[in-house]
Amino acid sequence: MGIVQRAIDFFSRRSTRSLDDYFYSLKVDYIYRKFAIETCIDLIANAMSKAEFKSYENSKFTKNEMFYRLNVAPNGKTNATEFRKKMIRRLIYYNEVLIVSPSNSSSELFIADSWNVEEYGMKDDIFSQVQINNVVLDREFKESEVIYFEYADEHIRQVVDAYYSAYGKLISSAMNVYKRSNAKRLVMKGNLFRPQDGTAQAEINEMMTAQFKDFMEADNAGSVFQLQEGYTLEDISGNAQSNSRDIKNLIDDIYEMTSSAFHVPKNLLKGDLSGLSDQVDAFLMFEINFIAELIQDAFNASIYEMDEYLAGNYLRVDTTMIKVVGFKELVEAGDKAIGSGQFTINEMRERDGNDRVDDPRADKIYITKNYDDATKGGDASDNDEDNSSSKK
Repeated sequence: MGIVQRAIDFFSRRSTRSLDDYFYSLKVDYIYRKFAIETCIDLIANAMSKAEFKSYENSKFTKNEMFYRLNVAPNGKTNATEFRKKMIRRLIYYNEVLIVSPSNSSSELFIADSWNVEEYGMKDDIFSQVQINNVVLDREFKESEVIYFEYADEHIRQVVDAYYSAYGKLISSAMNVYKRSNAKRLVMKGNLFRPQDGTAQAEINEMMTAQFKDFMEADNAGSVFQLQEGYTLEDISGNAQSNSRDIKNLIDDIYEMTSSAFHVPKNLLKGDLSGLSDQVDAFLMFEINFIAELIQDAFNASIYEMDEYLAGNYLRVDTTMIKVVGFKELVEAGDKAIGSGQFTINEMRERDGNDRVDDPRADKIYITKNYDDATKGGDASDNDEDNSSSKK
């Protein structure tokens, strides 16, 4: 035997673990929090993808270049839905978002993947080494030249991760207890006199393990074990088996913590559709409207000067179209909205997902007599006037 082979044999005696073993132990702690956070991000991003960014000039809704960039294609490589999902993911995972235009002559909007920032107390911060995909822009940006906003003062995901680090260990422990409690334990009786040195005992253990492996594995639908004459097997597992309720309760705690952190209703996060309308209302009120306001304020502060904003030039994020309602509710709401002068017929058709009609009447404001000026009176007053004139 060569020196190299002896060295291999020597080092191969050491206990080793594969990368898959380490990866599995990490997955147990990580997979549940990852799933909960990803579900929250998807719910928020999907809701925000239904919002409409409306641009106004002189207080009138106008479909200008900014409207196109935020509702159709922010740049040549990304559509609006992909852009918003990336923006929400970055906002929640990293607590901040930086949106830039690569050059002053371009109106395209890109979400930066990384950057350096020099912060100043009384003047614009300076952003440098701004990276978009695999490209690092060779220029610096003043704070007034970019759109930058943060989700919260504290990095909420780091707080949640710290909470999860303890719960991940509890879940792993509960799983181990569950497996140990439900494991089979057998005693083999027979003539087992063997040399008691370490080598002989190791060989016996290895032989027994190899013989019982297929017989004891739960994944095998059926197996046969050849029990030699003079040996018997006795099951000492007992009937005290545990269930997985403790594991499920710990996982539910993770979902509940995540839903509270990101203001997503717990039942909505878990896919429970009971009371869906109320859940969506709470979701819109406590999370979506806040994020919409945050994005709206960031764009308005960066794009418009004070005089422009006060003159009626601004951006508004409309979240009223996120909630899906039935046809009957749409008809009833449309009747009230059109009859009270809140919307034109074409505006209501757009909100319902229908196309506009090429009819001048569909762009007029209508008000029923129920909403007419009280000083003009109603039918009763008209009748009184007619009666009084006829008497004369």
